Amino acid sequence: MQQKQMERYSDVWVFVICVFFLSILINWFNTVKGIAIPVSIAPFGVGMLAFFFQLFINKQPLVELYSKGHPYRKLKPYGVLSAFLLFEFIIVWGLQTSQIMTTGNSLFLITVVFIGSIVYYHTFVRMKISLRFLSLAILIPAVGIGVALGLSSYFNIARFVLPAEKVGNIVLFNTIYWILFNIFAQMICEEPAFRGYLLQRLLSKGEAFAIVLSSLIYALWYIPFVMLSGQGILYILLALAGNFVMGAIFAILFIKGRNLLIAVLCHGIIDGIRDSLFVAGPHPGIRGYVEFISPKGDVKLAAIWFGCLLIGLILLTVVPRKRFYAH
Repeated sequence: MQQKQMERYSDVWVFVICVFFLSILINWFNTVKGIAIPVSIAPFGVGMLAFFFQLFINKQPLVELYSKGHPYRKLKPYGVLSAFLLFEFIIVWGLQTSQIMTTGNSLFLITVVFIGSIVYYHTFVRMKISLRFLSLAILIPAVGIGVALGLSSYFNIARFVLPAEKVGNIVLFNTIYWILFNIFAQMICEEPAFRGYLLQRLLSKGEAFAIVLSSLIYALWYIPFVMLSGQGILYILLALAGNFVMGAIFAILFIKGRNLLIAVLCHGIIDGIRDSLFVAGPHPGIRGYVEFISPKGDVKLAAIWFGCLLIGLILLTVVPRKRFYAH
């Protein structure tokens, strides 16, 4: 009996090994060989691993990575229109602000987002979605960052400033751009891998076990990339804890919401806010209105935000689902 269970989960452990091998290989090429490999290759790679294992190892349809309910609605014209308009906004705004190009790594990212928009269309339009958890997927990261910024201002970690030029519209559109970009990318990257495939394969061992283990693997998978940035041990531990909390949030949203789009939406919003607030660059985001006045203010703000997300995680554990998640 024990041998049969080991055989049943052998593909899971092979998948996990492949995921970590991909992470280590990319970082090895970047650091040891000096070959500049875009970090964006890694999330796309784990997504493709999930598709491969689902199709050729488990021999199950790809749609089961996104929902056990399977498509049940007819295709609607508004679905095509919304997917097209959102994708066009990403391309037009990205090209207008020179955040994406039509060559090199940008062309690869455009392709990823285009495929993600197609998957978005099928999951959003054709599958049942819980409005309760869809709302929580939006509110938890949005309210969390609002509270974190307020607390940072109160404790003199950061302060709000007015930029030299009125860039309100640009900031708004940049933030929307980063959020939509990450949502479409997550349709075929980390979410199908860590929640769609890994989490669902572990569910037969119990929901709590599946959530904790899949979230831990997700958090550990990020560590080589954090180490590559040259940060200290405290930053690494913070990233480990933060990614574990986020992974658990995405896992519970998928389990209780019964559709991967809900987890993708939350993941995309968090990544978009992160890009808008913490990534310094020529394109103004929320960072244009925030000035850190405390040493390592960005790290402290991130820690407060993770704390707010932890409260959101606790909230998710007590919010009831409408129906039991069938697996």
